[in-house]
Amino acid sequence: MEAQTYKYPRQKINGIWLIIAGLAMFLLLIRYNGYPNIYPFIIVYVLGMVWQLNSKTREKLSVGSGTRVQKKWANFSIILLAILVFVFCQLFVDDYRTCWLLVMLGVAIHFLPFIPVHGKLMIFLSFTLMINAFIGLIINNISLDVFFIIDGLIKILFGIIFIKLSPLNF
Repeated sequence: MEAQTYKYPRQKINGIWLIIAGLAMFLLLIRYNGYPNIYPFIIVYVLGMVWQLNSKTREKLSVGSGTRVQKKWANFSIILLAILVFVFCQLFVDDYRTCWLLVMLGVAIHFLPFIPVHGKLMIFLSFTLMINAFIGLIINNISLDVFFIIDGLIKILFGIIFIKLSPLNF
């Protein structure tokens, strides 16, 4: 009997990671001198990345290993995110609200190259997060915290969808 192969073998890990990243967004509600305290966010984010990239996690929660092409797309996506965050933060260093919303937009954009890695659901995740960030950039009189919460909820929702539907060849 031939084993079933799946085009996107790490959707469950991606789903759990999205939940971790979504919860980390709520930590940005913690303030330090009136600004989002990034340290709790960074701690949870880094721990989530370490967990996600751990070989034991991948072995336990994957339905196979990613292809060489998927690894290239994943690496490209991470590099793209780093470049976008660096550029946005350099351009808007004096406007933390705009900087944060552009970082959120950068995160949304960086999900697009993950389509070949995790499937077409990433399109919907990306566009939903983009809409949230664009609304924040357009409407200035809504608290940034609202957009942190919405961003976190979107990631958690899609994380649950990925977990429930995994493995899915869509």
